[in-house]
Amino acid sequence: MSFIADILLTLYGVYNIIFQPLLALGPYWAMAIFSVILAFTFSMFYKMLLDVERQQEIKDKINEYQEKMKEAREDDDSEEASEHMKKTLELNQKMMMLNFKPMLATMFFVALIFPWFGATFSPAVELTEQEDNIYTGEFVYGGESVDVTVENSSETTLTIGEEEMTMGDSFRMHGIDWNTARFGDNGGWFSTAEGTILRLQAEFIPLPFSLPIAGNVLNWLGFYIIMAMPLTFIFRKLLGVS
Repeated sequence: MSFIADILLTLYGVYNIIFQPLLALGPYWAMAIFSVILAFTFSMFYKMLLDVERQQEIKDKINEYQEKMKEAREDDDSEEASEHMKKTLELNQKMMMLNFKPMLATMFFVALIFPWFGATFSPAVELTEQEDNIYTGEFVYGGESVDVTVENSSETTLTIGEEEMTMGDSFRMHGIDWNTARFGDNGGWFSTAEGTILRLQAEFIPLPFSLPIAGNVLNWLGFYIIMAMPLTFIFRKLLGVS
C-alpha cells in the first residue's frame, strides 16, 4: 500500500506541474479540456491498435447470420436458427478479442490519470492538530492555496479562506462550488493523505433530482462522462473507428 502511495505521490507531483496552466483556468475548463484530450487519446488507441477492416468483416458476418436466424425462426426451423445463433455468438467472441488490445491500453491509461483527477477534484486536505480539537492545513488548487481551520467540538466548524461554515456546507472557490464532504481519519485506496483529513468534493452540475450514489449534484466523474461520451463518438467517426 505504501509503495502504491509513493508511486501516486510522484505521479501527482508530475501532473500538477504539467497541468497547472489548465487547472488555473478553473475546474470547469480544466475538466472540459481533459475530456477532449482523453476522448481523442482513447480514440487514437482504437485507431492504432484495432484491425478496423477485420472488425467490419466480422460485423458484416454477424448481420448476415442474424438475418438468416430471423428467417429461420419465421420458417419455424429451430435447428437452423440455433446454428445461426451459435455462429453469431462465436463471431461476437472474436469481436471481443479484437477489441481487447485497445481496451487494455485504455484501461492502463485510465489507471494512470484518473486517481489524480479524484485527488484534484475531490481533494483530501491534510490537517495537523495544533491544540485540542483544532486542526489546520491548506487547500491547494490550480497553484493557489487557502488556509483551512477545523474546530472539532460539539459541532464541527470550518474556516476555509475567509469563509466560515459547518460540516456539510458548501462554499465557492476557484469558480466552482465545493462541498465539505468528510472529516476524520483518512481512508480509501487512491488517497495519499495521511492522518486527519478534510475531504472536499467539487460540485460541477446541480441536479433537479437526487441520484442513489451521486446525490443531487454531479461530481468530476459525472461531468467527465457527459463530456467524453459524445466527444469519443465524434472522434471515432472522424478517425473511421466504429
